[in-house]
Amino acid sequence: MSMEDEKIRLKVLGISYSHIQSGAYALILSQVGGPYKIPVVIGAAEAQSIAIRMEKIIT
Repeated sequence: MSMEDEKIRLKVLGISYSHIQSGAYALILSQVGGPYKIPVVIGAAEAQSIAIRMEKIIT
């Protein structure tokens, strides 16, 4: 199996305001069945869309 075939499953743990970059949010991803967590900086519009989906809000 090559490195390209190895995929790591991630799930969204949550979203928090980024204290590093003004107006940005940190999307926290977690490895499914593993110890790793990855913060990804996203914009306000993306954070709002993800939060709406996570809360199961119908627009």
